[in-house]
Amino acid sequence: MSKSIFYSALLILVTSCEFLGSGTPQKNSKVVARVYDAKLHQEDMQGLFPENLSYEDSIVLTRNFINSWAKQQLLFRKSKVNMPTENNAMEVLVAKYRKDLFINTFKEALIKQKLDTVVLKEQLLAYYESNKESFKLNEVLIQFKFVKTSKKQKDRNRWKRLLRSNKPADLQLLAESEAQFQDSFLNDSVWVSYKKVAEELPILGDLKVPSWVRPNAFFQKSDSEGLYYIHIKELRTKNEIAPLEYIEETLEEMILHQRKLKLVHTIEDVLVDDAIKNKQFEIY
Repeated sequence: MSKSIFYSALLILVTSCEFLGSGTPQKNSKVVARVYDAKLHQEDMQGLFPENLSYEDSIVLTRNFINSWAKQQLLFRKSKVNMPTENNAMEVLVAKYRKDLFINTFKEALIKQKLDTVVLKEQLLAYYESNKESFKLNEVLIQFKFVKTSKKQKDRNRWKRLLRSNKPADLQLLAESEAQFQDSFLNDSVWVSYKKVAEELPILGDLKVPSWVRPNAFFQKSDSEGLYYIHIKELRTKNEIAPLEYIEETLEEMILHQRKLKLVHTIEDVLVDDAIKNKQFEIY
């Protein structure tokens, strides 16, 4: 990031961020409560009430809010009276918190303006390939299809054949017949947790992983409610590398986090270099 671009962004942020101004904004709304010199205004309670709240409930909520505010003000005042007048440790903490608040708010505003949030597929793939060993699974993943149908269904053999097929035309026929099933899941291009599938379909609970559940496996199960036909397309077991599609969102977050860190370091380096050149920062 060039200095000219950086300082243009800096100028915009400094002039637009109200928190950098001095003093407390003037409040013109009605005062609803007072504790010594501290005043609570109507605007301080904006957004307090949920929509469609009854009048009675709004009264209760208002009173609770005011009482909570008053307790905080009274405790704060009492603490200042009873704490040592020169509490150096407390002053250091307050000063550090104030400084950190300004710095972090400024950084977040600058990051929001300058961070490149577009992550291309090629960048995801490159990051994935370079860090594969960091993405080992701690669970079993499967790609599968299943249908649940009545025991009286006459087309059972047809459903079995279509479910085991990978031909686009057969998958289309299955999708068009979905209304005839009691339950179904036909998108076998998605990786899902086997544990979650077993929770949703307890009928799978007695299938051993991976001895029974394996790539291209087909199962027929039944219970008092109907027949289940299950086709396992692919399988990933524990300690195998997670499929790219399964962790794509996580990878994107990791890449953006690295970009944030790099951008912050660049901002800090530019500020330090410029301060040194202008003799605003010297080491003795």
